[in-house]
Amino acid sequence: MLTLRFPKGPISGTIQLPLSKSLINRQLILAAQVDRLTIMTDPALPEDIRLLATLLHHPGPVWDAGAGGTTLRFLTAFLALSGRDGIVTGSPRMQQRPIAPLMNALDQLGVNYFYSGITGCPPILLNGFPGQKTNKIFLDPSSSSQFLTAILLASPLLAKGLTIHLTKPITSKPYFEMTIAVLQHWGIDIHILNNTISVAPQHVVPRDLVLEADWTAASYAYAILALSAKGSSLELPGLVQSGLQGDEVILDWMMKFGIETKAEPEGITIYRTSETVPDILRLDFSNTPDLAQTIVVLCAIHGVKGHFAGLHTLRIKETDRVVALQLELAKVGVRFEADSIDQDTWHLSGKADIDSPEFATYHDHRMAMAFSLMSCGGEVKIQDPEVVKKSFPNYWKELVQVGFTVEHN
Repeated sequence: MLTLRFPKGPISGTIQLPLSKSLINRQLILAAQVDRLTIMTDPALPEDIRLLATLLHHPGPVWDAGAGGTTLRFLTAFLALSGRDGIVTGSPRMQQRPIAPLMNALDQLGVNYFYSGITGCPPILLNGFPGQKTNKIFLDPSSSSQFLTAILLASPLLAKGLTIHLTKPITSKPYFEMTIAVLQHWGIDIHILNNTISVAPQHVVPRDLVLEADWTAASYAYAILALSAKGSSLELPGLVQSGLQGDEVILDWMMKFGIETKAEPEGITIYRTSETVPDILRLDFSNTPDLAQTIVVLCAIHGVKGHFAGLHTLRIKETDRVVALQLELAKVGVRFEADSIDQDTWHLSGKADIDSPEFATYHDHRMAMAFSLMSCGGEVKIQDPEVVKKSFPNYWKELVQVGFTVEHN
């Protein structure tokens, strides 16, 4: 348990953001193909990065990805197309999360496997890859772009190359675009025409890792500033507007809350230039699902009416994030309800009445960080605060650096 209090008066200081795990984990799969992989033990790194690097070195026969969906999906494709035998598994929640679109694609390529638990979910028993049966497969990326990314990152292992025919539109498309940019950086040519993606037979070219601070983590800094007095500012070293991370869009969205972004030689500085707050906010999170909790909680605190679409992938994250939001917002008198006609559109109404609530985190790092924002209205308690290690291990320490009171109970 953790007790949290928001700082009084204007905020200023520096928040050291973690590196982007989305960007690094893609590169770890490619680095492993050219013996450029190193063990990553820095505790300031997101746990997902450290775990994937460790598992890529692990001889098996059991690879446990814990709660890491990205880790498990990327690792499964890499191990399968490398011809490894063994079991890829994860936490109890991970064993309920779907992986069938990825396994169907691997099956088309000739991978032998079995589901050893719930059909369509991990654990996966890999039982050999006798040879590539085809260089043309069909894949459904509509529930998660990570299934497509996992195959693409492992595609240089295929001697016959690969053509992927997409049967449905890509969800979270900026993450797919990040994958293409990373592959190109590591020397892999990709050809995209309509719903077809082609990778000719080729090998990864050794490169240095591209390192950037994480824009999803930066969303919490933006939200903190959006709850602070005019004149507040925060420095975010290592954060760059490269266009690689889709969650960079947060800087545009936060302009509605009086936040201005300025690029500096060492990173970005953000300023609360006015205490503007919109009456109504309409957003589609289809491309940026990891920003949903931050924005929803911020709007609940300010009493902004929200109309939010594109939340379907939140159902299969570390928890069912839609249900988790509903339950925790109800504790402060805020309603979060599905549209009566369009079940993928959700409406937020009411202003948070913050009276020393205690928030559950559901083993979800983003629930912990999003609901830490509620401390702007008074003391709050956060259950299981250590879940932040998955993406932002030093989150609570960084809050202390900018004036928060943090007490571990």
